[in-house]
Amino acid sequence: MYVKNTTSQRYINPMTDFGFKKIFGEKDIMIAFLTDLLNPESPIEDIEFLDKDLVAESFEMRGVIYDLRCRTADGAEFIVEMQNRYQSNFNDRIVFYLSRSFSTQERKGDHDWNYELCPVYGIFFLNFRMNGLQQRARRTIQLQVVETGEVFSTKLKAFTFELADFKGKPLEYPKEKLDYWFYNLANMETMTTNLPFQNEQPIFNKIGSIAELANMTAEEISKYHVNIDTVRTARCVMRYEREEGRAEGRTEGMTEGIEIGMQRGIAKGKNDERNALVKAMKEQGIPDEQIAIIANISLKEVRSVLDM
Repeated sequence: MYVKNTTSQRYINPMTDFGFKKIFGEKDIMIAFLTDLLNPESPIEDIEFLDKDLVAESFEMRGVIYDLRCRTADGAEFIVEMQNRYQSNFNDRIVFYLSRSFSTQERKGDHDWNYELCPVYGIFFLNFRMNGLQQRARRTIQLQVVETGEVFSTKLKAFTFELADFKGKPLEYPKEKLDYWFYNLANMETMTTNLPFQNEQPIFNKIGSIAELANMTAEEISKYHVNIDTVRTARCVMRYEREEGRAEGRTEGMTEGIEIGMQRGIAKGKNDERNALVKAMKEQGIPDEQIAIIANISLKEVRSVLDM
């Protein structure tokens, strides 16, 4: 059963879990994206979608769950994720995910295994800015020799794509073929016309058809709305946490300001009393050296007070 979209929105939000997996869960779409990303010497003929869960090897070890995980015919493995908010230790999590995939390649019991590994690539679509790094829409991370810049291994790579750079930009903004993907993903939810750049990448025609709400079943739309509500709730929580943090900061700032003001006031009061005492002793004809000893200040400070 199909239902018509009753809102003005034409396409799903691809940054939701439902929308992202509906689009990139299609083999030909994933192959087209990987081809534009890697520009391989030979075509990617096929991919195999893998179980998203990597079960921990022991009770103490932590398993990992990805949005999508696939493997090409030559054994290269891809971890693909959409991240809507920054998480603490996100950089470390990227390293953990890739390392965990490498560890599954060990051939236990095979004494002839010579540690040859298949490549593992992490692809991370980000709806936020990464902390502690120079701002870049696209970023490629791999192992290299620090002193020379030589590539140490091509088997491990991570790609991060900050979609905020493409949101709300004019159609002329994307300059490279890969950027057409990011532009469409960042702006799809608000588009009312056919997805652009179909001449440059024909697969966008299929993506538009898959992502169009009018082409979805009632069950799919229901799942999508549940997913959207979850995302909106998370955003509300984030906004509340930010406002609460700001309010706490303001309160702490005011409290600190009051305390500092009181301390300064007390200090000023003490200084005023000391200065009055210095001047009174001077009027009684007490020598400056003795005033300094009685007031417990330097001779220079005594004369500074008397010159006021």
